[in-house]
Amino acid sequence: MAEQSRLLNFSETQLAQAVEAKIFHRAQSYVGEFTHRLRVGNTLAGRVAGDYGVYAVSLSSDGVQLTPSCTCPADIEFCKHAVALGLTYLEEPDSFYDLRSLATQLEQRSPADLSTLIVQIATRHPQVLGMLGVEGFADEDDDEEEDEDEDEEDEPYDEEDEDSADELDEEDELEEDEEDEDPGEGVDVGAIYEEADLLLDEFQEYLKGRGVKHAQGTLYDDLLQTFVDDYLAAYEVGKLTAMTRDEIDAYVRDYLQDRERTSKRKLGDTKRALATFYTFLREQGRMAPEVADAIIQYCQPS
Repeated sequence: MAEQSRLLNFSETQLAQAVEAKIFHRAQSYVGEFTHRLRVGNTLAGRVAGDYGVYAVSLSSDGVQLTPSCTCPADIEFCKHAVALGLTYLEEPDSFYDLRSLATQLEQRSPADLSTLIVQIATRHPQVLGMLGVEGFADEDDDEEEDEDEDEEDEPYDEEDEDSADELDEEDELEEDEEDEDPGEGVDVGAIYEEADLLLDEFQEYLKGRGVKHAQGTLYDDLLQTFVDDYLAAYEVGKLTAMTRDEIDAYVRDYLQDRERTSKRKLGDTKRALATFYTFLREQGRMAPEVADAIIQYCQPS
């Protein structure tokens, strides 16, 4: 790995203070998992596999303020992936390739060598030609946006078309209302996360009020967050409060045991976390007692 210039000036404490405690905690599972690690001046970049694909993550530091960026769907400015990128750099700074080293190497090459190199790169990655100003090689997304803009400009304004569009919009709204009334039509992943964040925060307060140790509460939060991220949201199963005994059984048997090959110890911890969480939901009146009791009983040690 190329020799690094002076290390970026930020700390783990600064990262922890930039986000809520739960986000900082959830970032831990992504630390060290980044590929394509780069440093460009005061900016770090990398890629990490998340629940919905591979995310491009970056983090900049001017010595005072941290500026994150991530392609994940999280509706927050500073997500767990950006935190994890910073923590990865603090643990393994030499694993980030400094692009200034490449610039120095390129400056030492002749124009003919650079031309040959560009041709080789463009052969493997034609989209690079678009960046060099060659027409017809822009990114597909850019082409689609341009086509849409041209279509809008070419189409003449027609009041009859507008009336037809209004009628179609009304029909679409009616269809959407009907879909909303039918709980079997799709799952709102955003709603799953929104409810989970609120309930898991309340659950932690519930545990504190009952004298549960911090380490145990953290373990439960981890296991329940995995339940939400890797199962409920990833497979669009439903909200935490909409689960039944059969759905919990499907998670334990089909996902944890058959797919993940989860150890007996972690499986037991997960079932205890679920039993305690659904006891909390029952006591708070968030679920019908008979539904919650069936889950709780299922999760008890056999």
